[in-house]
Amino acid sequence: MKKRNNTFYLILLIKSILMGTVNKLPGVSGGLVALLTGFYIEMINSLKKINFKIIPLIFRLKISKINKNYNGLFLFIILSGIVISYFTTSKLLDLLFNSYELFVWSAFFGMILASNFILIQNLKIWNFNSFITIISGLILGLLISFSDPIEENKNTLFIFFCGFISVSGMIIPGLSGSFLLILLGNYKLLLIDSVNSLYNSILISLGVESNLSHDFELLKIVLVFTLGSISGLILLSNFLSYLIKKYEETVNEFIIGFVFGSLIILWPWNHVVEKSLLNHNLGISLPKLTEITNVISIIWICIGLITVLSINMYVRKKNKIRINRKEY
Repeated sequence: MKKRNNTFYLILLIKSILMGTVNKLPGVSGGLVALLTGFYIEMINSLKKINFKIIPLIFRLKISKINKNYNGLFLFIILSGIVISYFTTSKLLDLLFNSYELFVWSAFFGMILASNFILIQNLKIWNFNSFITIISGLILGLLISFSDPIEENKNTLFIFFCGFISVSGMIIPGLSGSFLLILLGNYKLLLIDSVNSLYNSILISLGVESNLSHDFELLKIVLVFTLGSISGLILLSNFLSYLIKKYEETVNEFIIGFVFGSLIILWPWNHVVEKSLLNHNLGISLPKLTEITNVISIIWICIGLITVLSINMYVRKKNKIRINRKEY
């Protein structure tokens, strides 16, 4: 076990808050942030150690044993950062969705588009197999896009599945868990409404707010989603880390095709109800460029695109400087 001071854990907490915040933005992978900020490898190796034997240790409060066998303090700090980020980000996103829904979806669309361009840029080998893998992902994405849209679903098993599958975004750098939740129709329910409901319940319990009321249905959804996420981390971490280690290029190629095929679902104007602002063609809502709202939305797509590409350029430059320093 490595000896670490409080400064290390404070920096880790800040990095985890950043990872959790980014993980709520579709198109940006929390796992990628962990990789870029230097704690991805240890996080994955620690997650691989976790199994269901840890549960009785937690109930018996065997803190020292958890820390020794599972790198418990390290994982606890990461979990704390994610929880903090979820409460703070969900309130902001809730406000933005209520007031500027079209603009938020537009920024998300730009972010997802940019993340796919980055994955393409990072591909090391282009051959016939790459083409076949990308086309396979594209076909699956298109099949999902042109099938009946998945609407918000509060079914307990489906909520558990959403939690189970969404954690893959933290394990596979480049894959966005929030993007998967949008495709499953439960992004707003699980990452905004439910988290805000839990936040309100905590305020009520502390006596801070008396005008709010408990929403027990949403609290149940938070619990089931959390259990699904924890189960996903335990059961998927070994499989997905093996997959990304052994077949990284193939996984990225499939994600590229899948995201491009799914862009129809994420098209911002498919999420608004102002029919007067739209033209319709092949089931896709097309913006009328004579409307100022639509022009601003296109600007937000560009902002989302440029923001993610700029962050990627900054990280690449920083990594080049780090490599050059090691050579001298």
